[in-house]
Amino acid sequence: MREVVVRRSALRMWVVALVGVPLVVIGTDVLTRRRLTNALRDMLFRPEDTQIFEPRDVIWAWAMLVVGVLLVGLGLKELMFPTTVVAADGDGMRLKLSGPLRPVTVVPWSAVEDIGSGSVADEGDRLPVLWVRLFDPDSIPMDPWGARWIDDRTVAILASDWDRSAVRVARELTQAALAATPPPSDADLGTIPRSAEEDPV
Repeated sequence: MREVVVRRSALRMWVVALVGVPLVVIGTDVLTRRRLTNALRDMLFRPEDTQIFEPRDVIWAWAMLVVGVLLVGLGLKELMFPTTVVAADGDGMRLKLSGPLRPVTVVPWSAVEDIGSGSVADEGDRLPVLWVRLFDPDSIPMDPWGARWIDDRTVAILASDWDRSAVRVARELTQAALAATPPPSDADLGTIPRSAEEDPV
């Protein structure tokens, strides 16, 4: 069977890297010669109302620089080496639910009851999710990274930054699960005894 591999969207990660660039530029400027910030200050204030830099401005500059570097680094890393968030083969699924630098969560097909897609509310927005209903919820971390429990046996994985839609991923995973499940044999279905087939006397 063909393996299913879902990664983070390179385009979305590129946007994340671009968001971090202005933070790096401004933070660096404030901490060094302040050419940009001085020019901006001269444009916004009259000479007699010139604002003076305070220690808190330096603290904010360091915070912006650190956050900017993290965003740029994360964006470039994901752009060049995108993280696999969901994968599936004949044995089951591998889900990235334990956070950065942690091993993936392996869920065998025998532990999966159903797979689907939908959306969840988050601060007024509707976010796409892939949901997985399990026979054994203990196979998933109690506090999953990038996911949430929506009932006792169903975990919803946020899919807004994936390289394809949650609807498509749910369909591909369902097909993978069906391909990995052998058809029932006569032994599994059981046979009806001949005596039971005959009309009772």
